[in-house]
Amino acid sequence: MKKMIAILTLVTAFVTSAFALDETINNKKVLDAFKEEFAKAKDVSWYTTTDKYVAKFTLNARKVTAHYDREGVLLATSRYIDDAELPLNVITRLMKKYPDQKINNIVEYEADGLTTYVVTLESETHWTVLKAESNGNITRLKKLQKA
Repeated sequence: MKKMIAILTLVTAFVTSAFALDETINNKKVLDAFKEEFAKAKDVSWYTTTDKYVAKFTLNARKVTAHYDREGVLLATSRYIDDAELPLNVITRLMKKYPDQKINNIVEYEADGLTTYVVTLESETHWTVLKAESNGNITRLKKLQKA
């Protein structure tokens, strides 16, 4: 759980431009690991921090983000997915618990062998942001009123 919160914090930091864009990274271990794992990646952009490398790219028409340490170890990935790609127990619980809301977007996070999903639902009056685990557990993170 703490690791997932750390990953979500890292992704939030990425969204707020805490990383410096570095189109040409000089770490062979990271580049080799990336090329081996994501050989068919397109439109790759690299971002760096003092101790991590982040690649944003497109793979099979999906936006993907991969986080590496300086040794080339893949720490975490995130990607946008469709509702059809959610585990069956997650989608059925969402439909049962939030029948009046539609899925706006889903981001799948993988770290430390665990997969979680951040799902944004939309109703006429608000958005609901949820964290769903592969086992079907769902936690509400935020509820935002529409203006």
